[in-house]
Amino acid sequence: MKKSNDIYDFTIYNKVCDFNDYVRINIANSIPSIYRDIRIHLLDECYILVSLLFSAIYNKGNIRMKYLVDLKIKLSLINMLIDNINNYKIIKGKTINAAISKLAIIKNIIYGWIINEEKEKK
Repeated sequence: MKKSNDIYDFTIYNKVCDFNDYVRINIANSIPSIYRDIRIHLLDECYILVSLLFSAIYNKGNIRMKYLVDLKIKLSLINMLIDNINNYKIIKGKTINAAISKLAIIKNIIYGWIINEEKEKK
């Protein structure tokens, strides 16, 4: 029988890596230098997302829940940065929508993981 986190190890990791690659190639590289601060923060938050994901995967119990909550916060921050890019009309809407779609999938998986962890506590 598999451990509860085996389901998430590769699926979430692959989705996050796909999102990071997409952001780097299609969004960050297209941001003009006048919006350099948004570009830097977006890339930083994407890398921190991977770090928090590994922390959540390799820890257990309350520590895992802490990292999962931190993941939710980072996802919200990344979403806000992408919304700023969309509001400033820096990148084409189609490209932004694809990034938002990838981010939504990651959010749904993380939220499902949190619900599963809370059920296991009870």
